[in-house]
Amino acid sequence: MGSRRAGEIALSHVGGGTISEVEAETEHGRSVWSVKILKNGSRYEVHVDRGSGEITRSRTKSDDDHGGSDDDGRHGRHGRHHD
Repeated sequence: MGSRRAGEIALSHVGGGTISEVEAETEHGRSVWSVKILKNGSRYEVHVDRGSGEITRSRTKSDDDHGGSDDDGRHGRHGRHHD
């Protein structure tokens, strides 16, 4: 799977936005695309498996990360879906 398709999968996962970077990485021995997306003042990082297209990780960071955003508090580190 190419980087363009990985970007489409990641955008669909977070519900739109603008891709700022796509880069090939290895995470725990697994080849993934790391897709960084900007949406509504938040930064998302979504890892997409390069073979299967499965999302292996999704993180959100608000630009105003100093006081702790509501979104980060609700989903924590184990949240895989951002609704």
